[in-house]
Amino acid sequence: MHYPLVVAVIKEPYYQIPDWLNTDVAYTEYVKLTGQTTSDEVDLFIAMLLGYNNIDIKGTPHEVLKRLFDESDVVIGGGIYFESNDRIIPPSCCSGLEAWRDVLDSVINRKSPWMGHNPTPRMEFAENIVRVWSDDSNEEDVDKNELYYIDFDYVEFIAKLEMVESNLMEFARVPLFNRFLEFDLELANDVVKRFESWFIFKGD
Repeated sequence: MHYPLVVAVIKEPYYQIPDWLNTDVAYTEYVKLTGQTTSDEVDLFIAMLLGYNNIDIKGTPHEVLKRLFDESDVVIGGGIYFESNDRIIPPSCCSGLEAWRDVLDSVINRKSPWMGHNPTPRMEFAENIVRVWSDDSNEEDVDKNELYYIDFDYVEFIAKLEMVESNLMEFARVPLFNRFLEFDLELANDVVKRFESWFIFKGD
């Protein structure tokens, strides 16, 4: 991945891990969703996907996933994460991975997207530069001295956001698929199709 970085993540995957996954995995604040996501990170993603949607994790992988598949609307906390050198601007509270494409659409229309609140990341557009701010200086109780930003070339920024779809597809078809392949080929294929419908082609 090339810096400055633009990638889809899940945020705060602090959920109980089913006993058919690695229950000793170390929790991390963010999991980047790409073809290079590790097996332990995939387990965190699965645990959060189940926990965030209030799925009972007791039972076999087939039994648990059937409960998830029966849900009418599947979501997960996360979104687009920006990083450059020692600066990161992650999605904030209430931002969902399923709405990542809204960020791309807003940038194409040169409008600041909603990326969560407390803090409230925002964007400014000036000619060929997009400036992503860590928080909104117009919000109450924001210490302006703690604000920081990451600058992107506008055309390059759109290209990086468009790459999010490819990264999500690679995540689903390689590490996520391989994890479920350990249990069953049909289940692995079904999980990939569901993931794509929930988080890549949602609304298409």
